[in-house]
Amino acid sequence: MRARHISLRVPWHDAAWDGTVCRDPEANCHCIEYHNISARREIPVEIEQKGMAFSRIPLSKQPPCAEESSGFMSADSWEVSYAHPYRGWLTDTHGHLDETVCQVNPYTAMAIPFRWLDRDNVDEFTQSRILDPLPPDDWPSKYSSHWVFQPHVQKAILDGFFEPIRPRESLVFFYTKSRQPLFEDVNRLVVGIGLVSGTGRTQYYRNTTKPGASEHPIWAHDISHTLRKGGVGGLLVPYQEYLAPTGDRVLDEKRREMARELKITPEHSHTLQFSYRSEHVSDDASVSVLAQALKVVNLVREHGIAKGNWAECERWLNEQLAKVWTLRGEHPGLGPVLQAAGLRNATSLVYHLDSTDPGFGRDPWRAITRVLDGSSPAPHPRYRKEIDAFAREWLVLTNSPVKRKLAEALSRVALDTDQAKRWWDPSTRYKMTDVLIQDDELAENPYLLAEHDRGERDSRRVTFATVDRSVIGDQVSTKTSGVSANDPRRFRAAVVAVLRDAEANGDTLMSIDEARNKAFDLPVPTPVDIGPDWLTAHADELAGQINVQNVDGWVQLTRRASIARRLSTKLRKRALKSLPPIEESWRALLEESIRSKTSDFDEIRMEQTVRVEAALAEQEKALDRIVSRKLTVLVGRAGMGKTTVLGALSRTKQLGGVLFLAPTGKARVRLGTNVTDGNSVRTVAQYLHSQGAYDESRQSPKLLAEGRYEAHRTVVIDEASMLTEETLLAVLLTFSPNVSRIVLVGDTAQLPPIGPGRPFADLVAYLLDETVDDDKDLEKVEYRNAACVHLTHEVRHLKGEASATLRFAKFFSGDPLPVDAESVIAELNAGEKLNDLDVRYWASESELHERLAGVLKEFLQVEVGDTGTFNNLLGIRWDGKYWNVDDPDASESWQILSPVRGGLWGVGDLNRWVQKSWRGKELELCRTNRRWTNPFGPNEIIRLDKVMLTRNTRSRGWQGSSGSREEEYLANGDIGLCSFDRRAKGTPGRGSVMDIQFAGRPSDVQFGFHRSQFGGEDGNGMFELAYALTIHKAQGSEFKTVVVVLPRKSPVNSRELLYTALTRSKERLVLLVEGDSLDSVLKLSEVTCSNTIRRNSNLFRHSVRDGDDQWAQHLIHRARDGTPVRSKSELAIMNACLSAGLHPRYEQKLVSVNDETYKLPDFTFVTDADERIIWEHLGMLDLVHYADGWRRKRSWYEEQGYVEGETLFTTHERGGLDSALIEETIDRVRTAIATE
Repeated sequence: MRARHISLRVPWHDAAWDGTVCRDPEANCHCIEYHNISARREIPVEIEQKGMAFSRIPLSKQPPCAEESSGFMSADSWEVSYAHPYRGWLTDTHGHLDETVCQVNPYTAMAIPFRWLDRDNVDEFTQSRILDPLPPDDWPSKYSSHWVFQPHVQKAILDGFFEPIRPRESLVFFYTKSRQPLFEDVNRLVVGIGLVSGTGRTQYYRNTTKPGASEHPIWAHDISHTLRKGGVGGLLVPYQEYLAPTGDRVLDEKRREMARELKITPEHSHTLQFSYRSEHVSDDASVSVLAQALKVVNLVREHGIAKGNWAECERWLNEQLAKVWTLRGEHPGLGPVLQAAGLRNATSLVYHLDSTDPGFGRDPWRAITRVLDGSSPAPHPRYRKEIDAFAREWLVLTNSPVKRKLAEALSRVALDTDQAKRWWDPSTRYKMTDVLIQDDELAENPYLLAEHDRGERDSRRVTFATVDRSVIGDQVSTKTSGVSANDPRRFRAAVVAVLRDAEANGDTLMSIDEARNKAFDLPVPTPVDIGPDWLTAHADELAGQINVQNVDGWVQLTRRASIARRLSTKLRKRALKSLPPIEESWRALLEESIRSKTSDFDEIRMEQTVRVEAALAEQEKALDRIVSRKLTVLVGRAGMGKTTVLGALSRTKQLGGVLFLAPTGKARVRLGTNVTDGNSVRTVAQYLHSQGAYDESRQSPKLLAEGRYEAHRTVVIDEASMLTEETLLAVLLTFSPNVSRIVLVGDTAQLPPIGPGRPFADLVAYLLDETVDDDKDLEKVEYRNAACVHLTHEVRHLKGEASATLRFAKFFSGDPLPVDAESVIAELNAGEKLNDLDVRYWASESELHERLAGVLKEFLQVEVGDTGTFNNLLGIRWDGKYWNVDDPDASESWQILSPVRGGLWGVGDLNRWVQKSWRGKELELCRTNRRWTNPFGPNEIIRLDKVMLTRNTRSRGWQGSSGSREEEYLANGDIGLCSFDRRAKGTPGRGSVMDIQFAGRPSDVQFGFHRSQFGGEDGNGMFELAYALTIHKAQGSEFKTVVVVLPRKSPVNSRELLYTALTRSKERLVLLVEGDSLDSVLKLSEVTCSNTIRRNSNLFRHSVRDGDDQWAQHLIHRARDGTPVRSKSELAIMNACLSAGLHPRYEQKLVSVNDETYKLPDFTFVTDADERIIWEHLGMLDLVHYADGWRRKRSWYEEQGYVEGETLFTTHERGGLDSALIEETIDRVRTAIATE
């Protein structure tokens, strides 16, 4: 039997898995991703033991990570103890099994093949990898676990798994799952690679009371290895050395960034091979990982941070790579291709033929042909009937030169069975690609697989790297297809792969230089080295897949270019088409909309007449304008009254009802509470699904050739900034010409879409003439401007005061700042009590939890452990006997937010902390008490937990009041409460269905979800705990009370992310900031921290990152010297100063001479005596609150000794920007500088 490689899961360890307790156990929250650790970990105990060797700790006090191979690099041996989990439950069959102590040798890990031992996998998966038939498994009626029961069956499976793991032949790959301190978007991280040096024998549980009983194997098997630190015997990626603090925060951050370059991850299609604790790893997956490892070693040598013999490590990796290439052979996809062709169990047949036929590796097709022709026996008689059934199809395949050639070509690619089926059948192929690719074309160019494959929900896309390994091979072996590494087909496929990855990160195009660099970085053994002129020279050959723009130097997928062209044309044409005016009393409808949400409107209007009347007047004009075109845009920051305007629009009888669409379930619910009956409110995905424009399997939109929707003639799309270009176009293409009005509503300061483009921001920029074009006709410019309505009057006030939260949020909106914007910072720094905003600081995990507990107690009146109050806050009521879900809407009254999923500040750890604090006792009972239902999924969800749906789906709900079932569309992002967990309790897992009641739906409607839908080892569940959400997931939602956890450094922080977080609360926002000041938070207000502006897009005007130019020019204002400013007026002043030889500093911090307050003057001029001259541009003095703010700011300047007309100068925009006034002020400033 040939050797197989093995993966082995380990938890993150801050001292490089050296067989000790972590040096900082509190900071290592990453290991709790593993159930055994999260259920048993005691941090206070570990803090006392920190740095102690496992060998010195009594077994009863040993950290649970010791059983999870966290000491696989230990130079000492230690002991672990195994207690059979069924001993206290199935006493008849397992009661005699005693706790058993085993020794773990140095440099050893414990492997368990959980996937192989799962009863659900035995027939289809496990048996296909074990040649001899497994004995039948049977179990007692009360056995409800999903694992194989009989010990002799377990032993047969364990033998089958570990037998091909050969010392000095099998590689071992050590990996962590998604929780580690470096990467937010990595779900598997390889941390070490070595050779297996030994496999332990099967050990059995001790039996001292029942002589003669069957022996029960301990599933864990020892795997010893050659790996040592410093590049000896393999590669241990030196992450911990990079992360070791130096005492210099700047240097530490630089080293952390360098550590992020050392990323080794299995390709997505190989994820299952790095799952279930231990699994066999294919030669193809091994090649991929080893190729990445070689690049990492070169970087380690280049960085010079970690000590080691890295040259020897590089030699070792190259040696292993050469061996694995030989083992991989030329046809790793042979089994899946034959299975796609119709041979049942072909993958298993080929697997066993490879293991038993010595000649298989030299010529796999010859070996399988002899078996299928009957000239050689099958590796086991059980394959005979399948071979006979396939005989005629095999005859057709062998007699068709094209089919045979295709089969051989596809078999060179390491496809899985689902991928092979998609490409073998021409009809399935065409349905997936929408392109007619003939068999002979595909056989000649396998790179078409990577260019066109789209994957499916449960089947990964065929990657460029997978195809490239089959075509190009390696740099060592001479066995290649003869294709040049510079073949145009290879380069084209590589650029397609790069552009696809870019789309996932938000870009719709890419500069030629960036595309070349990204292609070179693809994880393939032979680098993709595209020359600087290659894309331009081959533009004609690339046409159809890639558009090359030679003049401006960028590339774009042809399909993406088509989407952008069609979308921009439709948006532009509609926006410029007028409609007849509507005669409507908008004021009355606005007041009705307001009164539906608040009972004290009349009182507010009496107290704040000027503000209210100004806002209503603006909203009246907005309504007149948004119904005046075939397409209009309503833009407003948080608290500006967009919802009020939509509520009024829904109340008019002139439109015959309105279709309201929202991108998320939470946004749909919020929108639905503000519009009247007679209108329709749906999620975008729900609506697209109803029109046949949504691909359920890929969770993505489809573009229709002809739209037929006309049930409503007016359509409003709320939270439009969340829509990608493709989704927005898909919606527009569903409408018939009878849909006369489309209104896009949103806030450009919020997060851009998750996916390609930023169509809402680009459209707003185009309509407001932020985009420079050749249109010099002023009337046309003004006409275009009129299609965009911008609300500017803030309507959210608390007791007559402006919301402190919204004042703070303005720093991150990208807008010109209010004249006294800095005052809210001063108030926060002074610890003043503000009307709806609080800031607290923390420095460690325990301090974060302490602050969080304090905040929940102060603002929600719930203490840790007070489950009753906690349940009531969620809408769960006590009926005298049980807690029952009564009001699921209440679950959205408060929310914890974080920018990230991982880390002690991420939603994973925060959710676990909340669950442990208020559901801890119940969770422990669910884990240990057989009368309670097992937790659901890897997130350990139990009854009464707050959860979030993470996928759009249709489900049949049961309504208790009517006793009826109705199918409904549930949206990604819907929040619910788990109400019942005991249905189908006799099945494996004790309770196979969880009933959930969702917010925004009738409180007595329950939807049932099977245990499998909560996810498994691959993490692909439909539900997550939702006490804490990522800020991205909260977009489109509002909560009364919001707590936002803000770490000092996060790889996903952006200006838009923070603005979105700050604008989720309606009544109270609390920021929990790491550190002791707001400095790290305020830094995010800079234009360099904008995600939206940094994206590449060409919807109306192309903007592409290139060199130092990192931002879209039409979305920012940049002076001649490169300084980004906030407005056109400031741009004009800055450029005028530069032309006059002055060099102002923009928004330079000016600290008070009396206290710690400060201001950010628009322009500061520094004299030779280091004195400051200030120039403030007052752009909105016509607004009452702006004028009041200027009076306060001017008074502050006077207190600092600045005198207007001498050291303080101002300009204004009454009647427009006055260039003469600017020139006059420049002269006055120049004189003041000379005087000073």
